[in-house]
Amino acid sequence: MSLKRWAFNTCSGLLKGGIKLIGGQHAPTISASLAELLSPLLTQETEVGAIRFFCPGRLPEWRARTLLTKEPETLEWIHSFQANDTMWDVGANVGVYSLYAARAGARVVAFEPSPSNYYVLSRNLEINELEERVSALCIAFHDRTCLDSFFMVNTELGAALNSFGQAVDCSGRDVRPAFKQAMLGYSIDDFVNEFDPPFPNHIKIDVDGNEDKVIEGATVTLADPRLKTLLVELNTGLDSYLQRVVALLEDAGMVLERECTQPEGASPEAAQVYNHIFVRRKD
Repeated sequence: MSLKRWAFNTCSGLLKGGIKLIGGQHAPTISASLAELLSPLLTQETEVGAIRFFCPGRLPEWRARTLLTKEPETLEWIHSFQANDTMWDVGANVGVYSLYAARAGARVVAFEPSPSNYYVLSRNLEINELEERVSALCIAFHDRTCLDSFFMVNTELGAALNSFGQAVDCSGRDVRPAFKQAMLGYSIDDFVNEFDPPFPNHIKIDVDGNEDKVIEGATVTLADPRLKTLLVELNTGLDSYLQRVVALLEDAGMVLERECTQPEGASPEAAQVYNHIFVRRKD
């Protein structure tokens, strides 16, 4: 443990102890009020304007702070959109790229099944007054429409590496979840057919290992010429999974334009997982 982390934990422990000692039976009320008052808002200045982020935990703060550096290729991709194009953000987490795309002029439909992340995402839309440009839905996408479980390895605000339908990690290995939540899952094709939402001109998919199932449930949508591009995070260490995803996208008329490898210094496992950008094939 670093000295900074030790000092932080020590100060937090002293504060909690002090509130309990002074507050007595009112200590929970005092702690709840402080938690509400002290949840910070972080403002990121970007080339599309200032974006404010609700940061009630360390991971939402980290995601906000690294918006401009974590996935620069995603920001470049967003800048390739035409005015008022629609982007679907599948696996939006707390919405950093949904917010950026909306500020850049896109219309966004954001999908995030984690209830804790959906809470932060919704607050981010509220404080940026973007509810007219971003529609957020707490549902999962899958290869079929079903009621199943959403398995969360970590329920911390802003956490990732969760899965729908199976308790597995992004490499397909069994995991013991910290919590599971009942969740409605749709295939993208069924969702489009049933609800007629704003049709995506661009889709971003980051679902930590379920990408193949999401794409298998979207063959009709992916073949529609209104869809121009797709950015998907893929695990290149899983050959059969990777080949299946690429084949499905090629069958839908999409071609791989760019592989965005991880920066030097990433762990061997993390280095295998990175964004791929597909574009509509020009016949």
